[in-house]
Amino acid sequence: MAPTVRARSADPPTNKIDLKLGYACERQCHFCVQGDLRRRFPKPKSSKELTAALREGRARSEYVVFTGGEPTLYPWLPALVRCARLFGYRRIQVQTNGRRFADPAYCRELIRAGANEFAPSLHGSTAGLHDFLTDAPGSFEKTWAGIENLLGLGQYVLTNTVVTSRNFTDLPALASRLAAAGVRHIQFAFVHIVGQAAANASWLVPRKADAVPWMLKAVDAGRAGGARCFTEGVPLCLLRGYEDCAAERVMPVMTIFHADGTTCDDFTRERVEVQKRKGPACGECAFGAACEGPWHEYPELYGFGEFLPVRA
Repeated sequence: MAPTVRARSADPPTNKIDLKLGYACERQCHFCVQGDLRRRFPKPKSSKELTAALREGRARSEYVVFTGGEPTLYPWLPALVRCARLFGYRRIQVQTNGRRFADPAYCRELIRAGANEFAPSLHGSTAGLHDFLTDAPGSFEKTWAGIENLLGLGQYVLTNTVVTSRNFTDLPALASRLAAAGVRHIQFAFVHIVGQAAANASWLVPRKADAVPWMLKAVDAGRAGGARCFTEGVPLCLLRGYEDCAAERVMPVMTIFHADGTTCDDFTRERVEVQKRKGPACGECAFGAACEGPWHEYPELYGFGEFLPVRA
């Protein structure tokens, strides 16, 4: 029997704060969008800088996500979570590779501090697949143990899976396994071709026409197990009958405090106006402004031929 977890409102927040502590990470994921940032910016933000960002962000939102790199590598994370709670953040999420949560004591420490959402990433239903994609032997076992620990403590767990050429046929099995464990929010994000993913694009990036049908089978599998399922990075023309799964349609406006000291005040605008593209035929599509189109790197690799306009 799946454990009971805290429910979340069906109404998504309108604003979210993304606070990056630093770029360090134990994994060397073949699809990592951050590329060499861990080498270029090895020094994490100080607790003073992070606290100031929390204070500034609270004026914009009641929802904060601690990210990285891997935020659990930094010993001041629990103190920052406590600070977020004192500042009045109602939703406090840790976005993580999940390995540290194999330790139940660490799970309890962050829960006591005030964290109430946990977003581990899992990239295959088996150790062989996940460990290959993360280039971290043993990482699947620890991440899965972390998911089980958090669910056993009644926490709300959201998982993210990066969809690549090596794992897209495995997605239904992964969704079934996550839902059976008690995960109630599962996201499948088509690989964004930047950072390490760009370096590995020749073997890592599938055509969406090949991968998306498997993503939708995974949505069906997750839903059958009681989970809400979302896709990310997939234009609406490829989601016929599954348009409600497009994560972009419910994403809040996000302010990102980067670990290099810069800030993106409105990542939604950055994503739509700068980082995504629409093809020549997209203007004829019934989805119009509701669809953001793909990240611009994808049509630069494969063109716009897969994206056919939907007629009203």
